[in-house]
Amino acid sequence: MIKVNYIIRKKERKDCADVAHVVTVAWNETYRGIVPDEFLANLYTNEEERAKNSYNNFNEKENHQYILEVDDKVVGFVNVGSSDETDYENCGEIHAVYIINGYKGHGYSKKLIDAGIQELKSMNFDKMVIGCLDGNPSNEFYKHLGGKFVKARIFEKLQLPENVYYFEKI
Repeated sequence: MIKVNYIIRKKERKDCADVAHVVTVAWNETYRGIVPDEFLANLYTNEEERAKNSYNNFNEKENHQYILEVDDKVVGFVNVGSSDETDYENCGEIHAVYIINGYKGHGYSKKLIDAGIQELKSMNFDKMVIGCLDGNPSNEFYKHLGGKFVKARIFEKLQLPENVYYFEKI
């Protein structure tokens, strides 16, 4: 068996370009047929600009993102923070969990979510929600983790339906 070295650590400013690349690749792998092709193609076109904006606006105090490195390569991340959901008191949100396809199926998503939960707890949240675009296979994963489907909402950026899963205790 091949030994794989991985770490999950807090995002640093130097990771901005790698995280932008993970977004580009993961969205193109996961959302083809769900998200308009033009939007997915534009992720490649504007990746450098997104990385530069992230780098220039990086704020250590407001950084609630953890990255996954496998064999010294950034291949995934989780981003957490407060939620706009007003139905639940003291509720944080996992805003994004992305892993490049070749690294899925090894338990990394669960490990990233666990890191996100620890960050939410450190921010004094005791509940959380996760939104997942309708049609994304990860919907089943969030149910498997114990998320309770509570409603559908619109993912504003693309005006697409998104399922919301609620975790009563984190």
